[in-house]
Amino acid sequence: MITPKSLTGYLLLLLFIFAACGNGKSNSGTTTSPPAVTGNKTVTENGEAYIITKSGKKIPKAEKGITIVSEEGWTAKDMEFHLQYCQEMLQGNNDVDALAFCKCFLDKIQYYYQPIYLREAYDDQIKWNAACIEAAQK
Repeated sequence: MITPKSLTGYLLLLLFIFAACGNGKSNSGTTTSPPAVTGNKTVTENGEAYIITKSGKKIPKAEKGITIVSEEGWTAKDMEFHLQYCQEMLQGNNDVDALAFCKCFLDKIQYYYQPIYLREAYDDQIKWNAACIEAAQK
């Protein structure tokens, strides 16, 4: 049976535990964030925007302000696999040259997305998607 004395003891114990554990947040007012990417310059050629990286490589500029994941792009093995996969996905579409679309699109997204995020890139990069479909029309 719980008595007022034991209830008080439980409440004090809980209060002590909450005070000892805290909420894990710092009240110092300082926050940390990743450093801003600097050193990349944007240029426009023939209506297309490109990023010139620190190493001098020219990469198509992506939508939605996403950052470059790999300045070198995908490995040849990853590119070959996803090129084949992309072509298989477009196999039934007779209006679009699957190889032309896939090369166009994958060449652009390889700097911004890891290979496993091909579907997300397709959904995110609407302008590239549309431009590559237009370029691949039969």
